[in-house]
Amino acid sequence: MQTRFVKDLAIALIVILLGYLIIRLVIIDRKVSDIPETSVYSRESVSDTLMTRIRSIESSIQDRKNFVFNSSTDPLRQGNIIKDKADRARELEETIRNTFRLATTALDELGNKIAYIEYQDALHEARVGEIVAGRRIIEINERSIRYTMGGNTYTANLMPRPVLDLDSPNTYKIRDNGNW
Repeated sequence: MQTRFVKDLAIALIVILLGYLIIRLVIIDRKVSDIPETSVYSRESVSDTLMTRIRSIESSIQDRKNFVFNSSTDPLRQGNIIKDKADRARELEETIRNTFRLATTALDELGNKIAYIEYQDALHEARVGEIVAGRRIIEINERSIRYTMGGNTYTANLMPRPVLDLDSPNTYKIRDNGNW
């Protein structure tokens, strides 16, 4: 007899719960049907022309994100216009490294002339007729050498290594610092 009461109680609770859910559904349906088709804020919405512009800007941003630069330098860097001390120091190092510079001339113990040439971070010893970095030495004087390269004749005078003057707006200047 007790199981019958428990069963009746369970069925009654289920019926009450279903009734509550049906009433709730009807109330929600009435609230939804009261919403107008057009919003009261439709006058404040984005126009088609503005939406088109927004989409074109977004696609442009995506294109720029996917673009791959083929240049080895940063296109946004203002290197030729604004150079700080580090840029000027790097530029001077590269200039010195790629300069074919006569460092000094000398005589060996037999009286033969020797030229010491600085190029590509190395000091090359050369005599007349030898080739240094693709340049054939044809004459060595006390303060200069003559060499040929590519069918042309050039003269390299004895000169000190350029020194970076960080306070000057110029990249570098030649100072006599005893580096002959």
